[in-house]
Amino acid sequence: MKNKLLVLFFIVLSAIQYSYCQNDHTISETNSSVPELFEYHDVIYPMWHTAYPNKDYQMLKDLLPQLIAGAEKIYNVKLSGILRDKEDDWKNGVKKLHKSVDDYNEACKYKDDQKLLSAAEELHSNFEFLVRIIKPVTKEVDEFHKVIYMIYHHYAPNKNLTELNKAIDNLAMRAEELKSCVLPKWASPKKDDFLKVADELDISTKELKKLKDLKADYKQIENAIDKVHSIYQKLEALFD
Repeated sequence: MKNKLLVLFFIVLSAIQYSYCQNDHTISETNSSVPELFEYHDVIYPMWHTAYPNKDYQMLKDLLPQLIAGAEKIYNVKLSGILRDKEDDWKNGVKKLHKSVDDYNEACKYKDDQKLLSAAEELHSNFEFLVRIIKPVTKEVDEFHKVIYMIYHHYAPNKNLTELNKAIDNLAMRAEELKSCVLPKWASPKKDDFLKVADELDISTKELKKLKDLKADYKQIENAIDKVHSIYQKLEALFD
């Protein structure tokens, strides 16, 4: 009896550990944050908001070692799975950042103050470009992306119906939230286009949920998932 209870205990423990591993993997793969990039903000901020506007050339030069060290961490970043579609843009952005750090380094060697200011402006611009690549336009867009990512890349191709059904229900709620989210100021010129595509996304997601609820043929559900994913890509492309 004791042996049976012991075996049962290890089975339950293994199941719990597997569940935690799966959750950790999902969280890691759907995390769009790049810590190295946001740590770099700690040195970019004084460069751009203090040294640059005050034309404090000595401070600009003193920040060089931190700017180089922080950038080197970014050069070696490996993006998470959810950012796979951003890979090419990220690599191009990193090349630009690398060049601007090299230009900044060169500018620090000479007494050309204007060249140093221009190098600081270039470095800040390329840092912002990288942030824009990985940072979702709104929290609601990010939440929708996390769910459609798992559906499209994992649950649907692996026919994990338990997780797929739950995720489709979740996706329908996320689509509703998209229609009422507030765009940041820099994205506001695209508001009308955003709302139009968000409506398309809401309609296509409702169609997907209906097929799931009716237990439609799996191929129909897959086609509906492809449609939702395609429209989501159109939404993201508005801000590329």
